[in-house]
Amino acid sequence: MPILIIAASLIVSYALIAQAQAEPTDAEIAAKGITFPIPELGNCGSKSECRSYCDQPGNMEACIKFAQSHGLMNSDEAALASKYRQGLASGGPGGCNSDESCESFCSNINNMETCLAFAEKHGLKHEKTEEAKKVLAYIKAGGQMPGGCTSEETCRTYCSDFNNAEECFAFAEKVGLADTHAKEGENIKPEQFRKFIELAKKGETPGGCKSKEQCESYCESESNREECIGFAQKMGFMDERQAELFRKTGGKGPGGCDSEESCKAYCNDPGNQESCFKFAQEHGLIDEEEIKHAKEGFVRLRQ
Repeated sequence: MPILIIAASLIVSYALIAQAQAEPTDAEIAAKGITFPIPELGNCGSKSECRSYCDQPGNMEACIKFAQSHGLMNSDEAALASKYRQGLASGGPGGCNSDESCESFCSNINNMETCLAFAEKHGLKHEKTEEAKKVLAYIKAGGQMPGGCTSEETCRTYCSDFNNAEECFAFAEKVGLADTHAKEGENIKPEQFRKFIELAKKGETPGGCKSKEQCESYCESESNREECIGFAQKMGFMDERQAELFRKTGGKGPGGCDSEESCKAYCNDPGNQESCFKFAQEHGLIDEEEIKHAKEGFVRLRQ
């Protein structure tokens, strides 16, 4: 379920760099029929090996082409990644020359201005750019980060503790990120955050959990599932239909997918479509007439 970590997830400008070369999930890789080793990428034998291969400046364009040709990147993402790689060729922010070194440099909030200047210079436009600009303006005006955190890791750690939730949300409101976050389809509204803060203060979170990690650990247990579903409904994160579906599926979709991204990746593979139709029918997500029309559409598309 969504948990209050606005500041931790939005404040760091290195998200621009991460977006330029987003790493696919295991589910996405499997759904695309990609198997290791990958000849086109130096015969890398695992995701970590492939990341190391693609982190080398001389291999970056080959990796972008591979990702786009296998549906792991769309044309806009590929164009953004190419701009990022070209920018690195002339020297990244702080002299970084790889994903790892750039993430290390740009995850430090003190380097935010340098990283934003790099993004602007090389046309790396992304919704996170404007968010980072807001944070930078706030800091320059004398604003303080929650708990004095100075990096994505320290901010995430600080704001993961529900005792600091009110401070982190107040920061998001001051900077102007609270409403933006709610509009991005993440199903979290400012009033829900306020309600969550009040429940956390009263110890009325699932099992009395005090942090995101504790809540996730508690709610992973099947014996606690009903309590966690009830809390999600109370918070407005789930309606009755969604709650009932979660009870039936345990939060897993076809092929064991467990997020919107992994389920889309799995069901977009023609080889998995029958499995996805069957899952949808068994769980009442689509009726037989709709399935018939959808299948006919896929047949025509393949022809």
